[in-house]
This record gives sequence, structure tokens and C-alpha cells, in this order.
Amino acid sequence: MAAKKKVQQEYYGEAPIAIDNTNFYGMKLDPEQLKFANAIWSPDYDIIWCNAKSGCGKTTVATGVANLLVQYGFYDGIVYIMAPYGERKQGWLPGSITEKSSVYFEAFYQALINCNINPNTAINDESMVNQKNGTGYITCITDTYLRGTNLDGKVILLDEAQNYMTPQLKKTLTRVCDNSKVVVIGHDLQCDLPNPSESGFIRYIKHFEGEERSIVCHLTINHRGWISRHADELIE
Repeated sequence: MAAKKKVQQEYYGEAPIAIDNTNFYGMKLDPEQLKFANAIWSPDYDIIWCNAKSGCGKTTVATGVANLLVQYGFYDGIVYIMAPYGERKQGWLPGSITEKSSVYFEAFYQALINCNINPNTAINDESMVNQKNGTGYITCITDTYLRGTNLDGKVILLDEAQNYMTPQLKKTLTRVCDNSKVVVIGHDLQCDLPNPSESGFIRYIKHFEGEERSIVCHLTINHRGWISRHADELIE
């Protein structure tokens, strides 16, 4: 045990060895959220899967830990990836790539605000202002524009992963380099695809099952309120 603790301390340096309720943006995390947060924080896992109900705080927890990993110098940025419901739909939206994509990032912006992070200064965009000012370390993209790119040295958040078809999820995960960390967030019972059987979320969870550096977390406590909880209980 002492040897393991020494290795952990060498890895973490001045950073906390574990996430707890004293160092998470003033939020009080429930036991399931703490387990999820520490799975992301741990150097033992490269890919973390979270299958969580609505209102469980999965995006906020993942965003907060990703930010800490960057702030303590373990990774050099965050990449938030959302899958729109079909590339053709996004292509017809007006404006630049940033303007076409921003409609999909609202939940992430709220998660940043919950973690006391200003999206207006932290997120890189086509104006390059935040990059030039040295404040930008977050990139928000949709999987539409990923082909041929490398996701290198980043914490990568794949949100609403139940809406990725298997080829989309394969395209995204095959962009990831070994010095990155991936958090795949979704809920298998809230798929928006016309044919839910085309979702790659559970299929890829099973594909990575048993891999030493992969872990699956489940969040079941809806903190949003009784209406949200009661609505989620209806099985379609």
C-alpha cells in the first residue's frame, strides 16, 4: 500500500490524489458522482464510460474534472464533442462552422458556468481572440468535422453518446492518441436516433468491456427535481 501511495504521489505532485467534496467547485457530489469523478481523475483509466439517467450531473462532473486535469498540467486542453442528429442537418444551418455547431453546446456551456469557468474566455473560436490572449484551452466541435484529425494530449468529452451511430463513434474514437483521456457520456434509454438500434453507445461499451484501462460508471440519482424524475420513469 505504501509503495502504491508513493507512485500516486509522484504522479499527482501538488494535485490532490482524489476528488472529494472539499475540492470540487463548492459542489457536494453524491457517492456515485464521486466514483465517476475519481475514475476520470485516476491515471489508471484512459477511457471512462458513463451511462447515466437525466439530471444526474454527468456533464458537469466530467467537465469539472477535465478542467482540473488541465489546470494541474496533466493535459493541455479539453475537446468537447457532440454528435448532431445527422451531418446533412448541420450542413444546412447558416453561418460559419462555429455558428453551425454552437446550437449543440448549450449543456456544456452551462456545465462550465456551474464550475465557475467563463465560456466566453475559455473556449477557442474562429476569431482566435482567446488563443491570442492565452485564455482559450477548450475546443467545442461536432463529430462532423473530425475526419483526418488527431486528438492529442487532450481530455476529450463525448457527450450525448447514445446519439452516435456506430460508424460515428468509431470515427471519433479512432482519432484519439494514447496520451489523451476520453470520457464518453450518455444514457441508453434516451436515444434520439430514428432507429435506436443504430446507436453505437452500448455496443462500444461492450466492445471495451474487460479492457484494463477502461471503466464503466453508472449514475442513477436525478438531482433535477420530481418532475424530471417522474418523467424519466415512463418506459417507452
